[in-house]
Amino acid sequence: MWLPVSSYAQTKNADLIGNYAFSGTETDGKPNAPGTLVISMDKSGALALNWDDGQYVGIGQVAGNVLAVATVAEGREVIMIMNVNADGSLEGWWWRRTDPGTQGAEVWKKK
Repeated sequence: MWLPVSSYAQTKNADLIGNYAFSGTETDGKPNAPGTLVISMDKSGALALNWDDGQYVGIGQVAGNVLAVATVAEGREVIMIMNVNADGSLEGWWWRRTDPGTQGAEVWKKK
């Protein structure tokens, strides 16, 4: 899943604004329910992320072709590191504080 930064143009926050479908796995490796994600621009210039009509919200920032995200799920802090692919999809890993597993992963595809 992790690829070295390629020669395609560096991603900007504004490039990721839009609606996405996501799928992935929980930190224990079990599939999670697919859903929707909306990425918009926060007034600060950071990205505002909204999963499943507000069930989860987060904030993100692009560095190179990687999106770093911070959010809270089930009352615990979550960090995500998502690679921005040349086709506009994102894929990467996530970790939730106190979860025993390290297999949390998601793929986001722009609608």
